[in-house]
Amino acid sequence: MRVAAAKLLSEIVSEGYERLRKEAEPVFADLRINTDAKSLAVKLPDGTELGSIAIYDGPPKTQVNMKTIAGIVANDAPEEFVEALTDEALTDENLLAYVRDQMPHLIKLKIRDDYLKKTLKRIDANGYLKDAAGTRIKVAEVTRGEPTGKFAFTAGPGAQELAWKAWQDETLQPIIGDLLKPAIEAGESA
Repeated sequence: MRVAAAKLLSEIVSEGYERLRKEAEPVFADLRINTDAKSLAVKLPDGTELGSIAIYDGPPKTQVNMKTIAGIVANDAPEEFVEALTDEALTDENLLAYVRDQMPHLIKLKIRDDYLKKTLKRIDANGYLKDAAGTRIKVAEVTRGEPTGKFAFTAGPGAQELAWKAWQDETLQPIIGDLLKPAIEAGESA
């Protein structure tokens, strides 16, 4: 019974917590957009610090310059290019060999898919790729979308004990009592 009741009550609290997170995200997005707030100190009403909340940037949007990537691959790993038909040649009924011999203008070099995937994963958060010599080359423009309000809480030293004490002395009831009330009521009726 204890295990089942504890599990059910933790699910009630978890659902309440997720609801609070969703309600907080638009507020944090607004703070990030309008004040460029990147973090907030989390304090109890008496000023005791519990930790901090980091408000994330918006999701990255990356526009890769494939010509620059192709130049790096041509220099670093030319064997990773393969011959491929151009889009125009894909509707032509001739075979690749015939096209290569008779219509070379329909042939293009293409980086092998596996190698391209590995290369794209090596692009850093600022749009740079290191070539074989270790030179950082700008291959993508990375911009940030609008902040969504996503955030992370990092507890400070002793935060659990401080929060528990604040719960016991009823400091937190006005702040999060509605989150725990369903769990408490469910526990009382069990």
